[in-house]
Amino acid sequence: MRAFVLLVTCCFLLTSPAFADEASHRASAERFLKLAKAEGMTAPVYEQVGRMLTAQFSQMGGSMQYESILRKHQQEAKSILDEELSWEAMREEMIDLYVAVFTEEELDKLSAFYRSEVGTKLMTYLPDLTKRSMAITQTRLEDTLAPRIEALVENMGEEIEAQQASLR
Repeated sequence: MRAFVLLVTCCFLLTSPAFADEASHRASAERFLKLAKAEGMTAPVYEQVGRMLTAQFSQMGGSMQYESILRKHQQEAKSILDEELSWEAMREEMIDLYVAVFTEEELDKLSAFYRSEVGTKLMTYLPDLTKRSMAITQTRLEDTLAPRIEALVENMGEEIEAQQASLR
């Protein structure tokens, strides 16, 4: 029994720095995620679900006289989203994600950047820049790429038909 206690004590002493390192690494990841405002990253999902419920409400014939039904279901949807998408619900998974990619030192450097003047400015403007970048991409996709890809698909269909006709 004494040998077992000694073995367990040795294992604990040998692994405790690893646990301390992991805890410190995870703490660095959480600090960075808070600076990066990760807890707010799901806000667009809340907005999208709210718009979807309102659209469904309208399609079902909902009118202002039934608005209390819409509000009740919007509140229920918010509760469901809070349960699954709140920072507390996702915190450990998000930390796992960043710990797997960045070392503790890298996370500390990222945190230092996000605390800097330019890092703070980036965090202020990043949501708008991302939204506007996506709008540019969407416009190019719809206006330029879609017609060109459609023409490419038509040409491919014509070539297949021609190939099949030559084999008959």
